[in-house]
Amino acid sequence: MSSPVQRHVRRTNSSYLNDRSTVTPVKTEDARWSLLDLVRRCRKPLGLRDRDIAVLRGLLSFVPQSADPNSLVVFASNRALIERCDGIDERTLRRRLTNLKANGLLARKSSPNGKRYRVQDECAEAKLTYGIDLAPLFGIRNHLIALAEECSREEVRCKALRSVIRDILYHSAATTQPALHDLACRSLRRSLSSDQLAGLIQELQKNLPQTDTETASVADAVTVSDRQNDRHIQRSKKENYESEVAPEKVSTANRSGDPGSTDVGQTNDISVSECMALAKNAASFASETAKDWGDVVRLSDTLAPAVGLAKTDVETARKAMGALGSALAILGIIEAFDRIRQPRAYLQALANRAASEGIDFVRMFRSLTNCSAASARRMTIA
Repeated sequence: MSSPVQRHVRRTNSSYLNDRSTVTPVKTEDARWSLLDLVRRCRKPLGLRDRDIAVLRGLLSFVPQSADPNSLVVFASNRALIERCDGIDERTLRRRLTNLKANGLLARKSSPNGKRYRVQDECAEAKLTYGIDLAPLFGIRNHLIALAEECSREEVRCKALRSVIRDILYHSAATTQPALHDLACRSLRRSLSSDQLAGLIQELQKNLPQTDTETASVADAVTVSDRQNDRHIQRSKKENYESEVAPEKVSTANRSGDPGSTDVGQTNDISVSECMALAKNAASFASETAKDWGDVVRLSDTLAPAVGLAKTDVETARKAMGALGSALAILGIIEAFDRIRQPRAYLQALANRAASEGIDFVRMFRSLTNCSAASARRMTIA
């Protein structure tokens, strides 16, 4: 208000607008912190603690951002390391350095007097550097990437198995042995591997009573009648069945409005065995091999909470896509979980598309599973 220069004059004379040739540099990923993130993600398989990560972060802070192979030796004193590691105790620092070395993440280049220092010539060029060498950490980058991916899959697998245990305890709490019931409840609070959780599920299922009536009723609600084959056969003349067991066959654009529809494709057909072969991650969580589409639907309902899908999300998708269409969508999301950031939003988008313009569920399912398989092959080659 007090300046005599008009506002538009000050704006056009600003150095920011005059310097139009300035280009904002693109920030590249820092190799140091990407490695630290990989180590943090696979901390348990490496046998590391939180203090190990803090010490490793302090060591990497002394490494130049360029990560020159000739400058990966840290020769800082223990006092400087303690300051970079949030003031931890010196004895803790020594123990964590020993543990990191034992796990192959660093090495020591000892000097004749046991100190850490650098020897330079008259041109200030480093000739010798004694200290803590981080070259082993940078050398196992590919191994850490593969291990981090395996940890992510193990986390999803354990989450799904825990959901199965909760489902069994919820529906069969009265018939489960008290000792086994207490063991299962404690397992939900412990850090167990997927193999241990799978073994516990087998023990729980052995003590479950036979529920043939309930299984048959669920299977009848989603499978075809005795007059039809399990595989869909495309016909130019549509058949109309008035029974509730075999709902009316509808086109790809209109079948999304039938919640109990089992028509999974007009141009692309798929069988139960082929579906389970494509959804390998979901099939590994099944207590027994899926024999019909009823088993596929029940498996998808069981595994939906493992990828963050609430019961309301599944019901909304089932109203728009049908029982089998929503099951294929959920199994496809589980298979491509590493590439889908928001599974709930993704499933909602599929349901909206099915309700508005129709969707080919088999093509959608194949797309999700094939992309996941291709990604896994690229990781194996790398």
